Amino acid sequence: MIPSLNGYTPGGWTQIARQFEQAGADAVELNIYFLATNPQDTGTEIEKRYIDLVASVSSMVSIPVAVKVSPYFSAMANIATRLAGVGASGLVLFNRFVQPDILLDELEVAPHLVLSTSDELRLALRWIAILRGRVQASLAATGGAHTAEDVLKLLLAGADCVMIASSLLRNGPKHAAVLINNVEKWMNEREYASVEQMKGSLSQQSCPDPAAFERSNYMKALISYTGELR
Repeated sequence: MIPSLNGYTPGGWTQIARQFEQAGADAVELNIYFLATNPQDTGTEIEKRYIDLVASVSSMVSIPVAVKVSPYFSAMANIATRLAGVGASGLVLFNRFVQPDILLDELEVAPHLVLSTSDELRLALRWIAILRGRVQASLAATGGAHTAEDVLKLLLAGADCVMIASSLLRNGPKHAAVLINNVEKWMNEREYASVEQMKGSLSQQSCPDPAAFERSNYMKALISYTGELR
């Protein structure tokens, strides 16, 4: 059982992490939901806020602490390493912020929740593949896993676990069993003995073309596009 704490500043609420531990939690996740909108806040200050928060919570508990990370850092590998260095046992990639919308009839701003799609998993896939073997923390993928193929891609990139939510909302709780069965079928067909054997075999450190996770390949992507022009 892993409860999730939502916040972005050290304070009294972080004491709840200890209460979760005392209640029997196996770990705790820090969902740092913070958007830097103040022009006076520098990137260094924002990073320090994350580091101080994780260090504070980690010092309060003996159970593992996972951090749900925003994708908006300019030096993701660096901040990931520093978070692990102050106590993060796991990194959850990435926090998916709810974006606002404008209601034209009401002339109001309102939150607008849109479920993820499989196309969104590539952001987590890229950074999990890059960080695998470089950061001393478990790596969890969240956002975009809907099919067994999605799960397999993330595991091959190096994810230690794959989180699903939107796919269960669309297909119901029984969809989890469908995903597991199809993952097992794919593994059996290719004679993988375990997930551990497969995990990370196509990370940046292990794949035949490590640079593929870094360069943009705009021309190759454009040339390979086969959609119909209008």
